[in-house]
Parts: sequence; C-alpha cells; structure tokens
Amino acid sequence: MAGRFIDREEELEYLERLYREGRPHMVVLYGRRRIGKTELAKKFIEGKKSVYFHAVRQDLRLEAERLARVVSRALGTYVEPDFEEVFSRLAEQGRVVVVIDEFTHWVEEDPRILTVLQRVWDEYLAQSRVFLLLVASAATLVEKSFSYGSALYGRRTGQWKLGELEPRFVRDFLPNYSLEELVAVYGCVGGVPFYLSLFDPSRSLEENINALFFSKGGVLYEEAENLLRYELREPYTYFNIVRAIEEGATSYSEIADKARVSVTTLPKYLHVLEKMGVVERVKPVLGRARPVYAVRDNYLRFWVRYVLPNKDRVELGAYRFRLQEMWDYLPLVFEEMVRRSLKHLWRKGVLPFLGTCGKYWERDLEVDVLCLEGEKVLALEVKWAELDAGEARETVQELRRKLGYREGYYGVVAKKIHGYFEGLKVELADLF
Repeated sequence: MAGRFIDREEELEYLERLYREGRPHMVVLYGRRRIGKTELAKKFIEGKKSVYFHAVRQDLRLEAERLARVVSRALGTYVEPDFEEVFSRLAEQGRVVVVIDEFTHWVEEDPRILTVLQRVWDEYLAQSRVFLLLVASAATLVEKSFSYGSALYGRRTGQWKLGELEPRFVRDFLPNYSLEELVAVYGCVGGVPFYLSLFDPSRSLEENINALFFSKGGVLYEEAENLLRYELREPYTYFNIVRAIEEGATSYSEIADKARVSVTTLPKYLHVLEKMGVVERVKPVLGRARPVYAVRDNYLRFWVRYVLPNKDRVELGAYRFRLQEMWDYLPLVFEEMVRRSLKHLWRKGVLPFLGTCGKYWERDLEVDVLCLEGEKVLALEVKWAELDAGEARETVQELRRKLGYREGYYGVVAKKIHGYFEGLKVELADLF
C-alpha cells in the first residue's frame, strides 16, 4: 500500500489550474513531514516537461553542482554549476515545471540563497513560462522566507498547506479492518499517508501498534522526537506543552503551570505548534465562552499519551501495549473524526447543510457539533456506543434542551442506532 497514491484531488486540481494558465508561477507547497508533499509533486509532474530536484543541507556550491547535473541530464546539454546559469537556461525551455523539494534546506544552510532566488526570479523566471514549485516541511521557515522584509516577499504567486487525508481514506489502507479498528488506527496516526502505509494489513491491530510504536526498532517509536527536533530547538519543551494540553490543561495559565513554562514565553511556543498543525486554538461556534487549546495531531497525541510515559519500559523490552488502554481515548477520537468528516457527510447527503461548524460550550453545557447557516441550526451529539431508538430520542431531547428548543435539525452520531428512529442519525459506517 505504501506506493499507492490516494486522494489529493483538490490539491492536484489547484496545481493543474495554475499550470493551465501558462504564465510563470512560484508556488509553495508545504506541510508537516510525512504528509505526502513529495508524492503529490511527483504526481503533478507526470506527463509534463519537468525537472525534479531534492535539496539537501550542504554547502550551496555543492548544491549548485548537483542541480546543474540534474538540469544537464534533463536538457541533454551541459549547464554550468551556478544557480543563475541553471535558472536562466530553464527560463529558455518554454512551459516546464521545476520542483525544488525541501528548498528550506538551502535557507537553513545559507539564508543568502533567498536573495539569489529573488534575483533569479526577477531577471529570468518572471518573464518566462516556468512553473517553479517550492516544496517544504519547515512551516516556520517558510513563513519567514516569504514574510515582509524577506528577499522573496511578494514573489510567491500561490501556496498550499497540505493537510492530512480525510478520515474516510483510512479504509483504503486497511480494507480488511473493522470500522472500529479503523477509528483506533486514526487515533494512532490520524490521516498522515506515510504512517498509514506502515500498518501491515496481515497483522492484527494490536500487533501493528506494538511493532510500530512500542519496540526500539519501530518506525514510529522515535518519529515524534525526530519530527519536532527537525524544526525546533527545544523539542522537549514542546512535548511538555502538548502533553499538558492532552492531559486537560486548556488555558494559558494551566498549560504554563503543567508544562513548567513561563506564561510570558508560552504564546511563542503555542504559535509555533499552531503553525505546525500540532495544536489548535478552538473557539465556540456560538456564545462568548473563552477559547481553549486542543491537540490536533493524532500521532503526537497518541505518542505523548502512551509512548512517552512508557519509554523506560520499552527500552528494557518490558512493555506491551494492550488495546484496552485505548478505551477511554476512542470516544475522543470518534468525536474528532466526526468533525473532520462533516464535509464528506454533507456531500453524501447525510447532513442537510453545513455553514459554520464547530463545538459549542457555555458554562456547564456542551454540544459536540453545532453548525450555523443564517437562522438555520444543525446540532449533533456524538456517542461512541451502539444505541437503541429510545436512547437516541432521549439524546436528541437533551440536545434540544441545551439549545433552548431552538428550531433546527437535531441528530445523533453513534456506532449504530438500532430500531426505528425518525430523527437525523449518523452511524459509524457513514464516515467511510
């Protein structure tokens, strides 16, 4: 399954639309590691005149030599090992896609490369038909590279932050797993294509989790540390913040206290984690309750919840993960899956409309999913359980009470609802 390209239709259409314009473009494709940026770029250049180059962290004179060799092979003629010469030759090639994968490696090696790229764009590419696709994993460095005051400020003609796959695509990786097992897989790795491809369909879920997360040679055992160390100088400070949020701290003061971080420096750390897509600041869709912080990245959430506390025992070979340990975690995963599947449910006709959607809370009241569109209201209560029709009706009545019996659509999301239920219902199978 690792070599199979899944979904990304919206992203491909975006790139194709820009490509069809025929004019020069500098497009930035970025997102966390393992999210599928390289595969998307390679899919996009299929059947097109193109040059693909993967940057590495080394002296830029050596990088210029590598790039010149790649371009020389593509053009069938010698190109001098100089950035300006390389791009001036590419500018003569008509409509060609040039992919520089992990271009921020160059920026980390020598920030002056931004000035070189500015000059290359202004003098050669801006008057050409070259489609320059810059791919990057370091979100904070991408932000700095194109911010006001940077040499590349104002040159970018498009950008796309590549996110996770929708929850429904988990089934494409593990078609023989039960729907409940797919929820557990999503709770372990979210919709990150590379991580999903690591699960062996011939193994049980518990065997896969232990092999990937809880053995010293497991691919996902140290991946979390590598993921944060790749972009951050203080990875364990960030881990402590993520863990504090996962354990229930939601306000600045609570997070700072639990993570042992100064309240004055915490906003800087949270900003970086938000840019990376690790945490998110959640505001209620209705009312004036204060926003809270939540962990958005399921892989890191699972890692800080289960792997980090047990690392000593894993190192000794004295720990084995049991699926029962996830029982209190799966209701949270299911609720998040529902919120991330709303567009899919609407497209399928399961939901009547979407509008602005999110959670709602006010004092002691909480609604799992609330969507507003003008005067229209759609409210859903999410239950990680099988319900009979009577329990579903009681749930809807309670939901109506929470919202003051406001007119609208009220429904229940559950694993399964047995018996005749006349209200709006969403079952686990609908998510896939």
